[in-house]
Amino acid sequence: RIAICITSFPYKCPPAPYEASLLINNILIKNNTKEDIDIDIYTPSPIALPVAGPKVSQDIVNLLDRNHIHFHPSYKLKSVSSTESIYFEYGSDRKENINYNILIAIPPHTLPSLIKMSGLIKDGQNWIDVDKFTLKTEYENVFAIGDVTEIKVNHKVSIPKAGIFAEGQAKVVCQQIIDNIKNQSSNPKFDGKGFCFMEIG
Repeated sequence: RIAICITSFPYKCPPAPYEASLLINNILIKNNTKEDIDIDIYTPSPIALPVAGPKVSQDIVNLLDRNHIHFHPSYKLKSVSSTESIYFEYGSDRKENINYNILIAIPPHTLPSLIKMSGLIKDGQNWIDVDKFTLKTEYENVFAIGDVTEIKVNHKVSIPKAGIFAEGQAKVVCQQIIDNIKNQSSNPKFDGKGFCFMEIG
């Protein structure tokens, strides 16, 4: 039994755990060992990809179902008690101990220690605070892009920790620096749009 566990949010590259399950599944089919192995995915979220919304999330769950990969939403990891068992809470008050042979755990993304010690993080904050359109910090001529920031889409969802967003942010910041050097203003703004591909085997 292979257990793929999203331990917490945010984590890097939202589709990656689902992609991994499908690639593993494909390898097992090619090796003629799929019948002997169960693949289960556990996530603390009620849907597969909150940032992509309910429809895309359901498309992913349907894809998993077609490949006999078991999806377990709203499973919050509490502990890994041994080399063969993990402990979850799910629903309002339910608890479950899951046995596995191979555990693939996706850790939450955290800030590098250098950033934590930089003085750019205020007390009570987990990320560098930026203007969501310009990526400016409260410090003059200091911008922050990528995974060290948190830009909210709404009160529940933030832009994912994925390279495509950092690339878009970098272009906006570069244009602002160019504008400052040339004493001009093209008013570039980060639009928060991004995409990624998902390998399915």
